[in-house]
Amino acid sequence: MLSNRLKTIVRMVPRAQTIADIGCDHGKVAVALVKNGRSQHVICGDISGKSLDKARKNAKGFEESISLREGNGLEVLAAGEADAAVLAGMGGELISDILNANKDKAPDTLVLSCNTASGLLRQWICENGYRIADEELVFENRHFYPVILALKGQSEKLSDIALEFGPVLLEKKPKVLRYFIKRRIDKTKEIRQQIEKSDSSKKMELLNQIDERLEEYAGIEKCL
Repeated sequence: MLSNRLKTIVRMVPRAQTIADIGCDHGKVAVALVKNGRSQHVICGDISGKSLDKARKNAKGFEESISLREGNGLEVLAAGEADAAVLAGMGGELISDILNANKDKAPDTLVLSCNTASGLLRQWICENGYRIADEELVFENRHFYPVILALKGQSEKLSDIALEFGPVLLEKKPKVLRYFIKRRIDKTKEIRQQIEKSDSSKKMELLNQIDERLEEYAGIEKCL
């Protein structure tokens, strides 16, 4: 049984001949991609042999369609071997590092889902020859997970707010985005209270910056 986050990732992946699931862990996404006819061949890559053992068990009966390779990031691929790649279940910084390490092996279609630093990941996308074509936001186990479809192509320059919340999400205005922004507002107010109690020499400067950001958040919240 796939979680809602994994189901969203699978739905986001366009049909392709060969898809790479990098950092595949249990391999459930790979099995779903084959079962749903999204791909004829899925390459499961993971740096952990134990994770690949789990994936091997889950992929039983799909051995002709799913191959498992132990290795670090995109190193498990040959250049041009995969038509699309999924990188999920990691922080945005780590995903960016993995893509940076082997840019020549990164396919033109990427489905990315991070659990931290989504703004940094969006910035990497836009600065490295990709554009954000679609996004979904999943709330699961009290956490918010963006799922991003990035395609090779020219990207427009994104504002800090668009990098933080996602340009497509801000256009689509899903209900879950309102809750995400509300949590961000609450967290920022907590930080403001801590700074107010501090003796920092930059106290007023920091408070002004936070108040500007809270004003921006409030403006977005009104539009949703």
